[in-house]
Amino acid sequence: MKKKTFMIRILAGAFMACLLGIALFSVSAKAAEASAVVIGVTDYEALTMEIIRNGNTIIYSSLDNKKTWNEVEGTVSEDKLIMDIQFADATKNVDIWLKGDKETKVVKVTIPKQSVAFKAKYDRATGRFEMSGYDDKTQFRWRKSSDYNYKTVDINPNSSSNIAFCKEVDALGIKGAKIYIGLTGKNGTGIDDLGARPCKEVLITIPKKASAPNVKINISKLTFNTRETMEYQVVGSGSTWKACKKNMTLAEIAPAALVENGAKNVAIKFRNAATSSKPASLECFVTVKAQRTGPSIGESGDVTVKQEIVKDKKGNEKTNTTVTFVNASKELPFEYKIVKPGESSDISKGWKLIKQAGKAVKFNEKKLPKGSKILVRYKGINANANKGIEAELPSAYATYTVG
Repeated sequence: MKKKTFMIRILAGAFMACLLGIALFSVSAKAAEASAVVIGVTDYEALTMEIIRNGNTIIYSSLDNKKTWNEVEGTVSEDKLIMDIQFADATKNVDIWLKGDKETKVVKVTIPKQSVAFKAKYDRATGRFEMSGYDDKTQFRWRKSSDYNYKTVDINPNSSSNIAFCKEVDALGIKGAKIYIGLTGKNGTGIDDLGARPCKEVLITIPKKASAPNVKINISKLTFNTRETMEYQVVGSGSTWKACKKNMTLAEIAPAALVENGAKNVAIKFRNAATSSKPASLECFVTVKAQRTGPSIGESGDVTVKQEIVKDKKGNEKTNTTVTFVNASKELPFEYKIVKPGESSDISKGWKLIKQAGKAVKFNEKKLPKGSKILVRYKGINANANKGIEAELPSAYATYTVG
């Protein structure tokens, strides 16, 4: 009986040892299935970090050098836990300690702080930007202060994207705006390359432009009421703005509109030039219609000239001249100007109006000596926006020389 009891005890001990071995093997096998957590992609736009769980069910984090541990919450995708890192202060490096519930080896991660080296300055006079602190970066990004739709631009000021950016910023000056400029970041790829945050953005104020100047053409004098503080640009001639002089002539700004140069419609932009403290103003547009061909002078022309010899009281012969404006009318008024020998032929003044059909103007030889010139043209028309009337230049003038 004692021998049987002893055998039972031996068998029981063996069974318990077997169970303990199985349990220990199971624990060892489970531990072998898990390994230390690994860092995947760190996305600085989404402000997330991938933690590859490596067989761990729960991930713990500590922000106080392993004194306190909290379960990491986030979206789980297969073996990845997407951790939100918005809490990480951008002004300093932030250390995070991570470990799993099965493999408790601690992994330290340092989220880098945001660079503040980048600087940008807006030159109100030129409409261009001066930048520094971008190291080897070749691009920057910008957005309006009212949204987060970033646009990427080459830092090279001569690049097409930079030129287009400056034009877009210039257009914001119609109402004024605020924009942010900064350098893009670089997403991390793992614990050995945690990338870089986007740099601290620079806030730029784009001032509202002043109203456009009110520039008009003087139809009689063929001059513009320009000032030396203005500049102009003929549309279609390129992007160069030229400085204005006071009361510039049509011949200086838009000679192509004149008959002698082919008579084409010419559109001109005017603005107040930028100063060291203010950008250029908004622009006004003036369209100069092609100049008309002038009236004809002759026996069957729009204007006839007749000369006759008469004797004065002393019997001296004198030549009288009669100029008849055959086709003048209220709808088609004429102008004439007399230039005596030796006088200046300044066409900006001295014109006399004729708007009656068949109107005859008589001159004696004293008022119209031999060698004098009679200049005749169609009168110009002033613009009237209320009546829908466009400005019309005076025509080219026809010339008759008194013999």
